[in-house]
Amino acid sequence: LDLLPVPVGDLLRANPFAFLYGNIAADSSIAKHYAPLGRHCHYWHVGQEIHDLADSASLQTFGLGYLCHLSADTVAHNYFVPRQLMLTRSTAAVGHSYWETRVEAHLGDAYSRTAKELIRKHHAEADAHLDRIIAPTIFSVRTNRRLFRGMVRLTDSPSWQRASQVAREHSRWRLDDADVEHHLGLSFDYMVGMLGGSEPSPRSLDPSGAQALKSAKQVRREVLREAGRRNLETLRVAARNRFGLPPDPLVFWPRLTTRLPWHAPDRSALALRLSAHGER
Repeated sequence: LDLLPVPVGDLLRANPFAFLYGNIAADSSIAKHYAPLGRHCHYWHVGQEIHDLADSASLQTFGLGYLCHLSADTVAHNYFVPRQLMLTRSTAAVGHSYWETRVEAHLGDAYSRTAKELIRKHHAEADAHLDRIIAPTIFSVRTNRRLFRGMVRLTDSPSWQRASQVAREHSRWRLDDADVEHHLGLSFDYMVGMLGGSEPSPRSLDPSGAQALKSAKQVRREVLREAGRRNLETLRVAARNRFGLPPDPLVFWPRLTTRLPWHAPDRSALALRLSAHGER
């Protein structure tokens, strides 16, 4: 919170659960691409409406959390997932979910447990606010919410956690902690930049990453056709050139004191803070 302007920090300090719920509620629309034209829940203008139409401090904080989710998704959907789709033979639909799950496996189970505890809290005000703004997809907004909460509970189940760790430890597609941390670092910088109205800003990027995700497999086919299917080094170089992270140094991430699981095993500062807050 010390990285943020005082008014924003005060809002988050006063409404921590509203902010965190906004961060995960942005994914509560299933089959989001079936929303009416221009009303996709991952459009910047939709997220901005959720913030700007808030009529309470709690909803305003919820809206900031929603915009933070979109900020982080600009990294996942324009850099990380497209790069991994280009490097692997998985289909775009399966690969998208697979690689996001792989990142979650690196973070351990503390964050999925925190998300499950979070959705158990009372969020009627925020849910009603979303109902007035978010467009239905092939499901109603309320049905989408029930499905999403079921998925959150599933990801904290022992069987899901075991499967995620098996995929991490035995997959032929390597993903190391440093790579994950680099993408998380840019996500964090974009979130803080968005909250503080400063640079770096994610606003020039599409949170859904529609074009990047669509092009990843096509570019893969073109590279392999020209270089040969066994020339994987050429593919890696092409993926790095096409979807590599910007070279600019991180601004806010180096100042973060929370340690990631691979730096502090069996400890999640976020989960511990939430637990302490809930017990008071």
